[in-house]
Amino acid sequence: MPSLRWLACSLLVALAAAAEDLSEEVLIGWKGETYDAGLTSLPKSTDASKNEAALKDIEAKAKAALEAEEGKAVGKANGTLAAAAPRTEPWVETISWNPRAFIHHHFLTPEEADHLVGIGSKRVSRSLVVDAQTGQSRLDDIRTSFGAAFGRGEDPVIAEIEERVAEWTHLPPEHQEPMQILRYVDGQKYGAHWDWFDDPVHHAAYLAEGNRYATVVLYLSDVEYGGETNLPLADAIDPEAQSPKGLSPCASAWGISVKPKKGDALLFFDMDIMGSVGDRRTLHTACPAIRGTKWTATKWIHNKPYMGEYDPLAAAARCADTAADCPQLAAAGECEKNMARMVGVTGMCRASCRDCRQCAAGDVLCQRYNMKSLVRARAMRAAAGVQAAAAAGQAAKA
Repeated sequence: MPSLRWLACSLLVALAAAAEDLSEEVLIGWKGETYDAGLTSLPKSTDASKNEAALKDIEAKAKAALEAEEGKAVGKANGTLAAAAPRTEPWVETISWNPRAFIHHHFLTPEEADHLVGIGSKRVSRSLVVDAQTGQSRLDDIRTSFGAAFGRGEDPVIAEIEERVAEWTHLPPEHQEPMQILRYVDGQKYGAHWDWFDDPVHHAAYLAEGNRYATVVLYLSDVEYGGETNLPLADAIDPEAQSPKGLSPCASAWGISVKPKKGDALLFFDMDIMGSVGDRRTLHTACPAIRGTKWTATKWIHNKPYMGEYDPLAAAARCADTAADCPQLAAAGECEKNMARMVGVTGMCRASCRDCRQCAAGDVLCQRYNMKSLVRARAMRAAAGVQAAAAAGQAAKA
């Protein structure tokens, strides 16, 4: 195993190579692409002794951190150390490279998840499948859930979630199919299937506008037992770490399984990186929800714009009020109290709520900026601060 000094020296060499530009782009939604281990604070001196002293200091700190981690591990093994507070901030976990699959923890806020469940519960009906022989939708025991479809950008919450999905996947929102909200209860499931199509009868208009390139599953509720998403042909990056306890029989036999956790999102790419061939390893199953109700929202994303009817940038460019009493409503605090109605791409009082920028014609960067609600962003930051403070208080008590 290489020494810590060797690792530190290697980092120093890398830093020197990038001396002209120390900033590094971090992909949206990701954590951990950059970590300088204190090397950016090294003295810019030709004095070798000063550099050596700085490297020794870094090495000592690294050793201390390693010993602290080892001490925590020993304490947990002996049952003498309290469990660490769970992470509450959004972060992305890579679970497989074959197929490409990722979990975005805390992708949705609890309020967003509850909003989708609330509107979904009013519309759900028995889910259908597409018959590979006829191309028609029909009932099938392979899929026993109940579901409902929603228009793209149908309300401000949905529109903003669609934009965040686009940022995470690096695929434009106009490539997305309408959101589908699903409910599973009392053993309901969706048996093993692929989301992309290669059958000869699938309606031509659908495939002419591209095949399903990626799938994002948003988990809107916790499930007491069952309800996992299983990818039986996936190769786990760390099989031991990716074998959680308490899985249902459906989820424990093969591949990788993801437990539903309210607010989390699962992304896997259904096709090869060029979007030309379906990936057979994306075979997946929605395991039976044995105890508890499972709610999800699915976004299927195509390798081309989907059906060509949705222009989210045009909607985002309109920074205006659509109701005459918007100034009065804003003064009364409705911008924050009733965000689902007032702000966001389809909000009726964006201008009065100062929720957007006025965009010049053709200013795509400004329009993309407006696809997010400034009011909701401030509220989410405030809520995250309260959560972090609460977690810090619990950690201090432990």
